[in-house]
Amino acid sequence: MKKILSALFATFVFFALSLPSLAVITPEEAMSETYIQGHGHSGEMSRLIDLQTSQINCTQTKYKGTDPELYRDKKVNFIRKVFMYFDCGLDDEKFMQHEIKYTPRFDNL
Repeated sequence: MKKILSALFATFVFFALSLPSLAVITPEEAMSETYIQGHGHSGEMSRLIDLQTSQINCTQTKYKGTDPELYRDKKVNFIRKVFMYFDCGLDDEKFMQHEIKYTPRFDNL
């Protein structure tokens, strides 16, 4: 009887210790908007994670850029880039919303 109880107890302990391993979070779940905001992060954090994931995987993001129509003019865009070059602290509200170019070009200014 003692052997049966010790075997049952060992089996119970084994299964009790293996239960936390069933609570696995997949990478897709960890990068989902509901999971991120549910753990106390802001909507901006979930937007940045989605932008980075879409850049890495070369897919479209669900967040669209909000460029004013004025920035589409080439002259205004050039003047804006010159100001951004000289004043590095100027915020153009395009954080992580750029196309990554791996070679330097003359129009990077």
